[in-house]
Amino acid sequence: MAVSTLVRLSEDKVTRQAYQRRQDEIMLHNMRYEQLKQRAEESDRRAEQSDRRAEEAENALLEKDSIIAELRSQLDKK
Repeated sequence: MAVSTLVRLSEDKVTRQAYQRRQDEIMLHNMRYEQLKQRAEESDRRAEQSDRRAEEAENALLEKDSIIAELRSQLDKK
């Protein structure tokens, strides 16, 4: 019964065109989803890189502050 219904519907031009349009819409939707997903992943990677660079810069400043404090301490002892 399902096969005969499928055959009958596939022979109907309007139904076949509607089916093809729907398939095209689904494919386009999936392509857009994948593009958005890739953009989001790239954005996440950039944010992670930015966070790492900020953390490295902060650590470098802390290290410099520590060196300055040590030098001041040595100067105060003299």
